[in-house]
Amino acid sequence: MVDVGCPAGTPCTDVRRNRSGGSTRAPGQGIAPVLRARPITPPRLSATVADWRTFAARPYRPFRQLAIAQGFIGALNGPAITIPLLLALGAHPALATFLAVLPAAGTMAQRWLPGLLDRTDGNLRGIVVLFATLGEPRGLILAAIVALTALGLLPNWAAITLVGVVIGPLGALGAIAYSLQQSWYQIILPEDERRLLAPRLGGIALGIGSIILLPIALTIDGLVTSVGLWAYALPFVIAGLAGLAPILILRRLPSPGRIRVPRQTFALLSAGLSPFLSVYAISVLGTGAGFAIAVSAVSSATLVLSSLYVSGHLRGGSSSRLLRRSFLLRAFALLLGLAAHPANPFAPAVLVAVAILMAAGDAAGQLSANERLMRLATGPGVLAFQSHFVVRNVGAYTGGVAASSLIMLLGGWPAFAILFAMAGIGRVAAARMTEVTVSSSVAEASPVSA
Repeated sequence: MVDVGCPAGTPCTDVRRNRSGGSTRAPGQGIAPVLRARPITPPRLSATVADWRTFAARPYRPFRQLAIAQGFIGALNGPAITIPLLLALGAHPALATFLAVLPAAGTMAQRWLPGLLDRTDGNLRGIVVLFATLGEPRGLILAAIVALTALGLLPNWAAITLVGVVIGPLGALGAIAYSLQQSWYQIILPEDERRLLAPRLGGIALGIGSIILLPIALTIDGLVTSVGLWAYALPFVIAGLAGLAPILILRRLPSPGRIRVPRQTFALLSAGLSPFLSVYAISVLGTGAGFAIAVSAVSSATLVLSSLYVSGHLRGGSSSRLLRRSFLLRAFALLLGLAAHPANPFAPAVLVAVAILMAAGDAAGQLSANERLMRLATGPGVLAFQSHFVVRNVGAYTGGVAASSLIMLLGGWPAFAILFAMAGIGRVAAARMTEVTVSSSVAEASPVSA
């Protein structure tokens, strides 16, 4: 158990409790001198600030370091970089989309997690460290592939194949390790501490990319023009070096002990029809890689801002209501994407607006869906829920991506218009299916996909 005391220099009292009653005025004082001496701070804001100060406490440093490393790994190994690279190598947009989601598809291997824990005597810590060691430094391998291709030692078709092999199995191992980390946190942290940490850590991991993607977006086109494919090597090197951090930091976390997973089932539904905006920008609007990466950077920045609100809301608010609103917001964003027609001179601006709205919805959806899952299960049982949740979620998502890849073979704006419309309608349906409980303080209804 992680023991966190009060931050240095602050009293060990609840801010809200301090304001619950009684007067601090000396006899004979009016209210005006008190207001001048101590401005009234809204209780909600005071509680939020107190939560963030607690989150910044020293005992939580390894958790924050892991989230920051995951932010670098996810942003620089993810579709924001790999899709422009694959398109530059000559891959079809449908193939680029398919390869970009291979890590997510690979996480279905979590269905074998209970058996793997049985064979390792419940060694969850060892499994997470092993998967992280194999999967997280994959950026170094991607950098080597780019270097060999840039030197002319590797043909483009072989580079595309190898990129798919690396981001597929190794990306899946990294994604599984990250997913199991969340279960690890749920096991070792008391519920109140988990509610404090989990959404904020998720927000950091989702949003850190805005810091690093923006300078890449501003320079990538010029670098590609001057040095060719070498421009993509540096982001992968940084991602690979960041991938070495979890291997060391994970060993500093409290051990979850020996875990035995009960066999249970979990129902949820998801769809993967939403098109990648970077693919749309390059293949339909004809923009450069710089604009596509800039869209990803704007999206990441929105994730940061959105996660600040979401993490505070989820500490004591309803994750079900937030999840439902996130579906509706993303439905509106996807239907707005229909206006990004190549004939529309404002199509790039529309695409940026879609990215902002989608990112806000994604932050709320991912964090609230994870919070619903964690509220449903306690202790080692969360691993059973987590594995079934991921398997069914990713299975539906992979089916949606396969369908979207086939639709993209039609080519041009009509194919993407079909995807925008179908994905938007699907999000509306998901919002209607999301059950909202009366009380937000208890475990909520069965989670659905974010």
